[in-house]
Amino acid sequence: MEGEHLGAVCGLYCGACTLYRARHDKDRKGLEEFFQNLAERWNVPVEEVTCEGCLSDGPVALYCRDCKIKQCAAEKEGVTRCSDCPDFPCDIITSFNNDGVAHHSEVLKNVRRQQKIGTYEWLQEEYERIRCQYCGVSLDWYARTCHRCGTKNPSTITSMARDGTSMQPHYRA
Repeated sequence: MEGEHLGAVCGLYCGACTLYRARHDKDRKGLEEFFQNLAERWNVPVEEVTCEGCLSDGPVALYCRDCKIKQCAAEKEGVTRCSDCPDFPCDIITSFNNDGVAHHSEVLKNVRRQQKIGTYEWLQEEYERIRCQYCGVSLDWYARTCHRCGTKNPSTITSMARDGTSMQPHYRA
């Protein structure tokens, strides 16, 4: 497993984030162009196109820096993640889950899973879930082909249909 800091406050697994994976998967092709394109789109220096996970001590992605969910947790004593919160599920996390972004639609299920089995165990499940079933490399949420071995549909990551419905199970039972 890569680290507890990859379990985001909201219930996302930061270890499957495209930006995180790109910074940590040095064997991927086209990374310089990927980072340069994001830097231009976000109008920031390329060095700022990085993230170590929202609960890390390192840099956090531009789109996660002003996270309302993280701010909410920080204001509550004893709450690190939504799974610790007595108010879960609230309007903030439910809206995030239902905002139309495919990987966001997993957060309510993820938080419930954390509450059921524990955060550390959930992190282990997620680490295994994002790995290519053939070569073992970690993948991002939207990987359709393994960047190392070329396998199509290489993991058990939730695949989203165009209408946003899940085509594969969220996690192993």
